Amino acid sequence: MVPHARPHLEVHSRSKTHSAIAGVAYRLGLRLYDRRTGIWHDYRKRQVGEEIVRALTIAPPGAPAWASDPHELWSRAEAAEKRKDAAVARDYRIPIPLGLSDTAAGDMAEAMARYLVEQLSVPVSIGVHRDNVVDAVGEAKPEEKIGFHAHLYFPTRSLEQMVGEDGTSEWAFGPKLVLLASKREGSAFVDQLNARWASLANQFTREAGLAADYDHRSYKRMELDLTPQPTLGAAAVAMERKGFFTRRGDALRGDIILPSRLYEAAHAVVLAEQQARAQADVAREAGSHQALDAAVALGEVPPTATPAPLSVCDGASESPAVAMEQAPAFSEPEMPWPPLPEDAPGSLLMRFRAVAPVPETLEAHQALSRVARLVQVIGRILRALSELGDRFRDHEENRGRRMAAKLDTDAQLHEARIRRAAARQQLDRWEAAHPLKMWAAKASGSEDGKPVEWRALHQEAAVLDRRVQEIKGSRRRHQVHLDAFDQEAVVLKQQRAEREGRLAQVVERVRAESLVLADKLMSVVNDEERARIEGAAPQGAPLLHRLVEDASPPKPKPSPTPRMTYPR
Repeated sequence: MVPHARPHLEVHSRSKTHSAIAGVAYRLGLRLYDRRTGIWHDYRKRQVGEEIVRALTIAPPGAPAWASDPHELWSRAEAAEKRKDAAVARDYRIPIPLGLSDTAAGDMAEAMARYLVEQLSVPVSIGVHRDNVVDAVGEAKPEEKIGFHAHLYFPTRSLEQMVGEDGTSEWAFGPKLVLLASKREGSAFVDQLNARWASLANQFTREAGLAADYDHRSYKRMELDLTPQPTLGAAAVAMERKGFFTRRGDALRGDIILPSRLYEAAHAVVLAEQQARAQADVAREAGSHQALDAAVALGEVPPTATPAPLSVCDGASESPAVAMEQAPAFSEPEMPWPPLPEDAPGSLLMRFRAVAPVPETLEAHQALSRVARLVQVIGRILRALSELGDRFRDHEENRGRRMAAKLDTDAQLHEARIRRAAARQQLDRWEAAHPLKMWAAKASGSEDGKPVEWRALHQEAAVLDRRVQEIKGSRRRHQVHLDAFDQEAVVLKQQRAEREGRLAQVVERVRAESLVLADKLMSVVNDEERARIEGAAPQGAPLLHRLVEDASPPKPKPSPTPRMTYPR
């Protein structure tokens, strides 16, 4: 049995800053408003047809219309939870078997969702997504390995029809789901769900003419001596797919992926050699039978004669020349060379492969393979630097807007302080001009006994003072954001320096492998990539500078000067 991915159940809770509105908007590709937080969640770019294959919400039989409306349903589900650390939803993610069509993948997910509705009496929002075109460490997947997965998103409470004291009934969310309340009962029910998934997977693959070999049990329960592949986590996978290297990704590449690919390449070589030997044996046997048929036709041997098997003793009585004439021609099959790495069309690696010279020896092919992998790393670093450049531009624009807002606040604060000072001076002048009225107001001891003119002036001064304090608070908030922008700039610069240093090292390794291939690489880079390579060149690195200069188009010089060369 071929090992397959298995379903996974995850709980979304407010203690982990999860929002059910955000979760369903992402899974269904919608734009929804979270009434509790006042935030819009817009995932309409993940529209149905490209990343999302099918998106719908199904409800228990007899449920009202709002139970099938994602916005109204999940707004009520959020409102039903009162605790600040409440669990708001569960996400049951199921893998779809490879080879199924878009329609079959959606039908399988919908059948699994209806099973959840029947068992738990909950509405389920279904989002069938197409798998990413790159794997967890940023490597491009073969087309036949790109399948689907489905998110079955459901509340933590059952949807029930409540009957009031007056006899009226309405649908509302009831108590928490008992089947998933405890670990013991929950694990048994999850195993039941996984068994249902395996049954549906085998049913749909059998109908599609594929191998129906899906099993929901773990390797240990199936008594398979296999080690599960470690997971990277959502944050590490997102960084790897964007071109950022992580320690977890490096460990996965070094410990699992690289040995696996080396084994596959070595196994392919052995199989190809065995196949070539078998073809040679067949050809030799066919040649001996043809020679026997010709001798029978000429009457040199009786028709009942059969070729004797070759042995060392048979060949010992003949001369070497006769033996060479009788033996069929046979040459040792050539060992197939390991394949070169591939990437998306138009990438730096594929541009480099298009201009790289065709190797004539195994040693040259191995050198090209090493350089190609380095070029693939260079392409990923350049993509990461390009993304950092976009983040820098966004950072500077946001900081500029925040600084403009702070400067505007400073101007408002200055104006408000002037108006407050004028109001206080006017109040002081009125008090100085009316000492008897102020003495009488103080003697009365009540606010109503104070003159109307004084109360109006005092109220105006108090309002202006509150305005000054509000503007000062706004100014402090702007400064907090500006400080955060400054800290973010330090982090971005550090990340850029790290990647530029890594880029310089990898480019130097390319040149150390082959000057010819290094020149071919620099001949296919665009202006932006060339600028980044030049910017990554550290001081005191003549090899890198020479690499850029050698691959750059020649510039006219005012006077001929001897060209300096650097020793290897």
